[in-house]
Amino acid sequence: MTELKIKLPDKLFRKTYEVSQKQNIPIDELIAASLAQKLFKIIPDPYLEERAKRATEAGISDFLSQAPDVTPEEYDKL
Repeated sequence: MTELKIKLPDKLFRKTYEVSQKQNIPIDELIAASLAQKLFKIIPDPYLEERAKRATEAGISDFLSQAPDVTPEEYDKL
């Protein structure tokens, strides 16, 4: 594993520290997970890109038809 020294704005560090404490996640893990999430948004995943190219409207409709036609629980409503 590579060690990296970075400078963060005080406000960003305080918020990171606060989340780290509340979620009981070490700060380095929180920052690594956040960086990974951002990178995956910026750099497309070739596997997912290929899967998306093969998607069809019929396939999506078939997939969605398998979901039960029921009213969602209150906590699950948009």
